[in-house]
Amino acid sequence: MSTLKILLGPTLGWLLAFLMSQALGKPDLFPIVLSAVWMLVWWITQAVPMPVTALLPLILFPSFGVLDLKTTAAAYGHEVVFLFFGGFLLALALEKHQLHTAIAHWILSRTGRQPKRLLLGFSLATAFLSMWISNTATTMMMLPMALSVFPHVRGSWAPQFRKRLLLALAYASSIGGIATLIGTPPNAVLRGLSEQNAGIQLGFFNWMSLGLPLSAVLLLAMYLLLQFRWKSQELDVELPGSHFFGGQSRLSKTQVRVVGIFSLTILGWMLGPWLGSWLGIPMSDSTVAICGAMLLFLIPAQEHGKSPSSILEWKDTHNLAWGVILLFGGGFALAKGLESSGFILLLSDMLLQLGIGNPWILMGIFTVAALFLTEFMSNVALVTLLLPIVIAAAKGLELHPLFFAIPVTLASSMAFMFPMATPPNAIVFSGSELTIKDMATAGFWLNALACCIILLACGLVFYFFPGLFS
Repeated sequence: MSTLKILLGPTLGWLLAFLMSQALGKPDLFPIVLSAVWMLVWWITQAVPMPVTALLPLILFPSFGVLDLKTTAAAYGHEVVFLFFGGFLLALALEKHQLHTAIAHWILSRTGRQPKRLLLGFSLATAFLSMWISNTATTMMMLPMALSVFPHVRGSWAPQFRKRLLLALAYASSIGGIATLIGTPPNAVLRGLSEQNAGIQLGFFNWMSLGLPLSAVLLLAMYLLLQFRWKSQELDVELPGSHFFGGQSRLSKTQVRVVGIFSLTILGWMLGPWLGSWLGIPMSDSTVAICGAMLLFLIPAQEHGKSPSSILEWKDTHNLAWGVILLFGGGFALAKGLESSGFILLLSDMLLQLGIGNPWILMGIFTVAALFLTEFMSNVALVTLLLPIVIAAAKGLELHPLFFAIPVTLASSMAFMFPMATPPNAIVFSGSELTIKDMATAGFWLNALACCIILLACGLVFYFFPGLFS
């Protein structure tokens, strides 16, 4: 079966490239269509690991004359790659020194022990951590904490409570990620492609101006949805001891130092443009991220009974998500190839020729399409292919270049219906009492709510504050 998947990529790519180039009378499109379809099929079927597929442009583009090797390789060193690299190192420090657990315990200890408060506490803790740590790592960290509660939940409605708590973990980890530029990979892809295709440099603060309140509203919608038909009279939670979620009473000196570096980095992201202009030096989000990461290797940790070492050591980077970094590079290389070949402009013109001139209707169509497609394919692959097209379409209609791109990016993170749609869904589904029906039912309604909220939020931003993303 794996051999068939491997062969399907180049075979389907060659067939579609031949048919499209012949139908359009543009034989020069053959190489880029072949490359794009080949990569897309391997990403969807996962015939080989996704980061391995991301290396294909280094072979295909120079071989087929799409781009030379130097230009193709430069995409793997895109500024956004280093933004995420710095963010990954900061998240690694949080995990190494157990700060993520301390934060989760702190939130849960203050939301209370009643069933509704437990659901709220787990949702808030998961969403907050997912703003800075990958949604997969967040879910894996929070799941054992949720499972530890299950034996203490009694009553005829206990199975329903357990299911809803598991769904809250998966959904909140996806919702929290949209709040920051480093919270989820599609945001970083948008950051890179908006500069590459539209000349717009999205700032950390600018994104949070939309992402943070939108994430909060979506989290509230999720919480209310999971409380629908809540039968509190048939549920009882008896947690042993008042400090069940207490965690450690004080942060260690090393943890305080990590918090300090993390806070300085966030402050740098938010105030970077103003600070850079005041100091007269360029200060991009990527520069701030690398500065924060560098401090982790320069400032010593203080652990009792251990020899002094820095907060992070290079051996810790073995746990870094190197594959995601390669995935970014491959995505940017593909987008560069699609743009330079003229394929994006062609697709944009074909799209505009459909006769749908109302930009708000088009925004709805693109957002719903992204929301549906993200249930079946990687959100990184999805935005890599869609964003250049919708950016070109917006420019063709003389709209803000990101008019369609931002809602499409947000929608790509809203995969709530199926276990295979995103790793957090798979994690809570595996080995639990959740069924496909449970996840699909709740996920369908949350998808519908998310679509409406995203469209409303983006519509208001572009109508009243069009300069926010300039």
